[in-house]
Amino acid sequence: MIVSCPGCKSLLNLAEDLFMEKVVVRCPECLQIFIARSEDAEEGEATGEATIMVSDRPEVKEATSLWRHPGASLTVVRGPEQGVHLRLKKDELIIGREEADLVLTDPAVSRWHARIFKEKGSYWIEDLGSTNGTFLNQKRIQKAELTHLDEIELGQTLMVFSEYGEQKDIQTPDSSQEIEELREDTRVSSPEEAHPLPRGREFYLEVMTAPSRAHSYQIITSPFIIGRSREADLYLEDPEVSRKHCMIEVFGKESVYLSDLASANGTFLNGVRIRSIRLKHNDKIRVGQTVLKFVVKDLPDER
Repeated sequence: MIVSCPGCKSLLNLAEDLFMEKVVVRCPECLQIFIARSEDAEEGEATGEATIMVSDRPEVKEATSLWRHPGASLTVVRGPEQGVHLRLKKDELIIGREEADLVLTDPAVSRWHARIFKEKGSYWIEDLGSTNGTFLNQKRIQKAELTHLDEIELGQTLMVFSEYGEQKDIQTPDSSQEIEELREDTRVSSPEEAHPLPRGREFYLEVMTAPSRAHSYQIITSPFIIGRSREADLYLEDPEVSRKHCMIEVFGKESVYLSDLASANGTFLNGVRIRSIRLKHNDKIRVGQTVLKFVVKDLPDER
């Protein structure tokens, strides 16, 4: 079966024997997580394989379904927090825009919008008097019992409830201390101070999503700012990208770092939200709806 990624429109192979009606998958090209259904089959030639995150077939092997572990979880498949996967560790989880257990920056979500709670071995969802309502499988509800792969919609945010999905906590990668030490070693006093790039190696960012797909931009300065501001080194006309969204710093051939600049919607590397992290060849960076591939090119020896 072939499905189309809603993010980058890539056509992907999806093994029909690994699910019955629907499955949560991740696109290998743009890393977007989305719901694929049996009726979503398309015609065409696939360019990659969809990664199964959660299947509606409980017998699917753990190695095949990436998040198949005992426990309950929520996966955000649409909205500003798209890609977040949260384990339900407590018997009650408050979801809202402020001071909640799961904070959604969606402006259509109320301050305390809904709660998920466990009662007599089952999970339930209850609306907390929200302005725009709580929807379960496209029906507005006040209180309802949850089952595996139920779809929860709050405002413009769509989440999938899973009854297994447990995995080890994902710590947000943060290499801030490592970067500070490199700045001291290279005598760079602040992130804004420019410093020379290493010889013999070039670094590029290739755009993998429309409308600038296939464009390539060389990193010619360090730090290299990515954002929606015209003053950024790489200007992105993406409404979900902050004016100064993130930056790349080059300290050496093997020491290239990506740091989020307190952006509104976060910076993601290979599907994981980060604060700062060292980059490797072919890493995929997502900011807003834009995916950039980090590419390293070695130059011929000048000798």
